[in-house]
Amino acid sequence: MQASFDLADEFLRQAQRRPQHPAVVVDEVCLSYKDLARQVLRLAAHFSRRVDPRILVALPQVPDAYAAIIASGLAGGYYTPLNPVAPTAKLRRIARLLQPDFIVGRGAIVADLADEAPAAEILDPARLSVVEPAHDLTRRHRLAYVTFTSGSTGIPKGVMVSRQAINTYARWVNQRFGITPEDRVSQHPNLAFDISMTDIIGAFCGGATLYPLLDEADRLMPARMIEREKITVWNSVPSVVSLMMQARHVTERNLGSVRLFNFCGEPLLPEHLSALFAARPDAVVQNTYGPTEGTVAMTALQLRADSWQEYARTSIALGEALPAMRLDLVGGSHPDEGQIVISGPQLADGYWQEPALSRQAFRPLKIAGHGLVQGYWTGDWAERHDGQVYFRERLDFQVKIRGFRVELDEVSAALRDCGWPIACVVARQDALAAVVEAVPGKEFDESGLRRALACRVESYAIPLNIRAIERMPRNENDKLDRTAVTDWLEQELAAPDTSPPNRQNEKEA
Repeated sequence: MQASFDLADEFLRQAQRRPQHPAVVVDEVCLSYKDLARQVLRLAAHFSRRVDPRILVALPQVPDAYAAIIASGLAGGYYTPLNPVAPTAKLRRIARLLQPDFIVGRGAIVADLADEAPAAEILDPARLSVVEPAHDLTRRHRLAYVTFTSGSTGIPKGVMVSRQAINTYARWVNQRFGITPEDRVSQHPNLAFDISMTDIIGAFCGGATLYPLLDEADRLMPARMIEREKITVWNSVPSVVSLMMQARHVTERNLGSVRLFNFCGEPLLPEHLSALFAARPDAVVQNTYGPTEGTVAMTALQLRADSWQEYARTSIALGEALPAMRLDLVGGSHPDEGQIVISGPQLADGYWQEPALSRQAFRPLKIAGHGLVQGYWTGDWAERHDGQVYFRERLDFQVKIRGFRVELDEVSAALRDCGWPIACVVARQDALAAVVEAVPGKEFDESGLRRALACRVESYAIPLNIRAIERMPRNENDKLDRTAVTDWLEQELAAPDTSPPNRQNEKEA
């Protein structure tokens, strides 16, 4: 593929090759490549009336949102995607920080955002006038998008992703996924979650059809949607597999059309692979790793039914760095452990209007034989075993309990081994506490679970309190929300115990 590859240009080429082919299917509405390209060009003409336009896309996963994303590049600008169901205060803060030239959307959310960005022009894609572009739509801004991620602080950080970075990743997706017009590509992540770019790139650069999941029932029970729409390429966080497993929907009937499962954003677990390959032994599962600051994903490992176990520990190996990228482990007691530091052309340009924070996270790394290179210090701790890198823990999730270092994910893995597949462990008052998600048909026995843990972890790592919750809180990106879990646990532990005495447990004590 040529070095001049660009997502916007490649979409238009696909539209010229197969104008009548379905580009997006959502809620039984099908939009062809020709019709989507017409909307792209109409929006790009409007955007081009501003120099280096900033576009705030305040729409869910609908065709007009995809048109705005592609049009921003054609018009020589860059965009910021929003998740319309995110808290209003967060959306308003993003608009205030970005001060966009255009807000693309409709409804009450647009009025809220316009109050924070009074100079912005509001564009309702359904009511666009026809205007001539101010230039020939060949300009390309250095930035492709600015996506705001809360991180561990809860305060949105604008990650500035360059066009070089996303196009480097897009070339790899185009080559590795092998997507063709016959493919049906899912779109489960919301547009503000950067792994959604994998679906957008894969579908529109491969001439395939994109299937967004907008219906809440489909999002909670995605296996049924996969079967109904005959999805061939699925991309999501691994937690979605846990949801399907809980509903007992990981079956050959539901997943029979999928040829490739791609995962990113969280550790992929052995139990996920065991369930997927039991249902689809002929499918390929790909594990990828990458923070938003590394442009979606920067490692990959392809897994198959007959060999995946050799890459499994408490989680699945991260795989090799993509051809243009590099992964180093820094700061460990030996060369095979340390913080993950990534480098290469997919690195973001830093954080929007946060120079001090940018300098802290993006800084030089000395590499033997290469000198100083710009690296991103991820805060992820990893270990290398038999040549494979395995995620261990976020540095801010490593705690000391009674003087002993404990990795919370290791205790979560022990809880999974005890039959509770979705678990969250937190530090609380020089001890650990844990929450497990209820398993249908399985009785929760706290004292019995603590005894089972005693066979798997040291005594100081056994949570002092364990509680079961009907459904674990998840954030807008479908990841387990540790803050919400901690808040729920504190309320649960503070509540008076009104349950009758458990005489059996009193005897055991």
